[in-house]
Amino acid sequence: MCFLTLLETFSDYIYLKNLMSFTFIDLILFTGIIQGIFLMISLQFISKKHKAANKILMILIGISVIVFVREMLSYQLNPRMFWRTAILTESTMYIFGPFLYLYFKRLVFKNASEQTLKFKHYIPSILMLLYFLWTLSFTFEEYRTILGPVGMFTIYFIMELTGVLSFAVYAYLSFKIVRQIKNSEHATEYTQKIARYIQYVTVGISFIAVCWAVGVFNVYILRNYNSVISYKLIWICIAVFLFIVGYFSFTQPEIVRLPVPKKAPQKDRLTEEEIAEIQQKLTKLIEEEHIYTRSDLSLKILAKELHTTANNLSWLLNSVYEKTFYEYINEFRVQAFLQKIEAGEHKKQTLLAIAMDAGFNSKSTFNKTFKLLMNDTPSRYIEKKYS
Repeated sequence: MCFLTLLETFSDYIYLKNLMSFTFIDLILFTGIIQGIFLMISLQFISKKHKAANKILMILIGISVIVFVREMLSYQLNPRMFWRTAILTESTMYIFGPFLYLYFKRLVFKNASEQTLKFKHYIPSILMLLYFLWTLSFTFEEYRTILGPVGMFTIYFIMELTGVLSFAVYAYLSFKIVRQIKNSEHATEYTQKIARYIQYVTVGISFIAVCWAVGVFNVYILRNYNSVISYKLIWICIAVFLFIVGYFSFTQPEIVRLPVPKKAPQKDRLTEEEIAEIQQKLTKLIEEEHIYTRSDLSLKILAKELHTTANNLSWLLNSVYEKTFYEYINEFRVQAFLQKIEAGEHKKQTLLAIAMDAGFNSKSTFNKTFKLLMNDTPSRYIEKKYS
């Protein structure tokens, strides 16, 4: 009993001492709070075309501001008051990953406002919130007595480990978006710039997650409580990183924005008779004339051969075949390439030469298309099948 009284007296002493001090860390945190609020306000004035993505970015920055406020108050509040607010704000660790992933989705895909996340993505943060609500029925002393040292140690270990895993999962999903952009047949310098932006952000977050994992290992496995890489430092790094992202979104919006085209009214451009007629001509051009082997083939050229307009042909491919022009044509080119390989032509000439004969006009386009369709590189595919 005397020990607990002494501990409470010491806690009160630390509390009063902290109230009278303002450290360098406080200054950094306060600056971060002001900067975060400024960015949240500023992002509202960016083009409404990208309002859906910017809204998510504002929420992410808002989470960072909350973390900064929590960390700043941790130096000023009595520990017996702080523990409850700490549990509440720590639930944000499970929101960060899903929202960053949603931000990337809304940034890249045209139907930005329709990009949402399923309920399962929010389960960890909901569980954490329920845990917080459960703690409301206890004082700090009761909470500490119920769990005990081992219980508290285990709970915080599970919380941090789950947070690291969450970061890893959503970093992987974000890298998949980058790969999707790079593998797109319509990839341009502009879209590649966006892919690089997302990749840089994801690499940065992945690095922070790795550092966090090292910190978890140091504290909970090696029991090295004086580790430089700690939970608090990781979240400050995340907040600073998000402010940098928000800054570039505000000052250099061309780096992180894809135009969102207006949706045209949904209606059938062609009658059933017109569709059947074009399909018949298209089949003849593909199967008999092998028009896909023309390296200069374009939507306009093919439409001219079919005696229709480029818009009509594009609509037919999108609505009936559910493919873009290049997806449709390149599938036949890959099939032609595989037929030539089966005939043993790869023993007489290079793979690139065979790809050119099949209609591809560049090595990069051929490699991307082949890997997308066959889930392997051309050389590895041939080695596995014909070695």
